[in-house]
Amino acid sequence: MAEWGGALPKKSRYSMPIRGMGSQSADLLECLLRIDREEPLDERSEGLMERLLAGGLLERRNGRLVLTSAGIERCRSLQLRASSDKEAVKILRGRAPESGDKTD
Repeated sequence: MAEWGGALPKKSRYSMPIRGMGSQSADLLECLLRIDREEPLDERSEGLMERLLAGGLLERRNGRLVLTSAGIERCRSLQLRASSDKEAVKILRGRAPESGDKTD
């Protein structure tokens, strides 16, 4: 079986920081959900919409934007990420009083 992550030096392979979902991913999720629900988009989202169309996550059908199968999968992935981040925050809050760890 091929080894995953072979491009990273052994020393740094498992030392990458673990971060929560960033604001760009959250914005992307919001846009994808609004499109799926046929809700109005923020007027500032035009550039993002063009990139999503060019990237194959959206397409125009009958004069409206719809998610492609790739867009649906990206939306699901982002929803899972947001959900796991929320769960991790709950776990860390539960640990803080016991271990004295700071979650800020």
